Amino acid sequence: MPSVYKGFDIIERPGMGFVIIIKAVIEKERVLELLGGDYNALFILRKYDVSLYSFDDVKAVGGTFIFSINNLRGYSGFRMSNKDLELEFEIPVTTKLLDSINEIRRKGKFVAFSITYQLDIAKPGFYAISPIFEHVVRILSDGEIKTAIVFYTDEIDDLMRRLKYAEYVRFEIPIPIIPEAPIDIISKSVSELKNAEEALIKGNYLMTLNIIRNILMNYLTEKKDGERFLRRELKEYVINNIPENLKNIYENVVKGIEAVLRSNLQHIHKFIHEDTGKLIVAPLREDAEYIYNMLIIILRYTSQLINIWSRKIL
Repeated sequence: MPSVYKGFDIIERPGMGFVIIIKAVIEKERVLELLGGDYNALFILRKYDVSLYSFDDVKAVGGTFIFSINNLRGYSGFRMSNKDLELEFEIPVTTKLLDSINEIRRKGKFVAFSITYQLDIAKPGFYAISPIFEHVVRILSDGEIKTAIVFYTDEIDDLMRRLKYAEYVRFEIPIPIIPEAPIDIISKSVSELKNAEEALIKGNYLMTLNIIRNILMNYLTEKKDGERFLRRELKEYVINNIPENLKNIYENVVKGIEAVLRSNLQHIHKFIHEDTGKLIVAPLREDAEYIYNMLIIILRYTSQLINIWSRKIL
């Protein structure tokens, strides 16, 4: 006697935070069959298990298991005569759940929940019927029955917005935004920045800062007399092809870039120890986004300067 998925809601429980409520219905005709008549009935949702899956497509036959939340406590209630039996399943919202959902979406796949439950129903006079072990199904628009609740893209977008986690914004750094420059340092920095992007999407802000710290310290800058400057070969690529009458201007521009890179490193080292690389305090999302976006701007601008002056476009 499976129940049919009928939508979801988001609420905030005092002391618990947000929960996802999956709504399901056991249709009246099936309840009548079970009860042997149209009676008021007591139902007890003893427990239920929730598993998160990744599906390649809404209509895909099998999915990839991610993780489970087992032995969640249910509740009891009454089913009135001439009514469907309405059930609700609460899923606690955790960082692990949010990160897993974002990772599934980042890979271009579909989020799905599988819910199995134990339900007891008692007739008038509290005549108990044997426990029922079932699952929640989803009926697709073409009538196909899925044993997992696969969420459409617009549904999961709405779910993430209502959780107030964030508008789901994917940070992208495609090559057209950071032009390919004829210097290996830029290519390696862009490649590493892709890893920082993935960490940021997953909500791993410490890893985001660690990756960017590595880019700044090992690729873009070098230490001289206790101070960090733009790497010599990178500075030469920027400056060497500039016309003599503009060299003073762009030498000062490079000094400005160096100051910004040093400032970004100082920001990072408020959270990660400069010498040991150990955590001082956990960074906020806003810190990771700020450093990430600043580095995109610098890499883009530097790449454009290299490409423009190496082609001698005045």
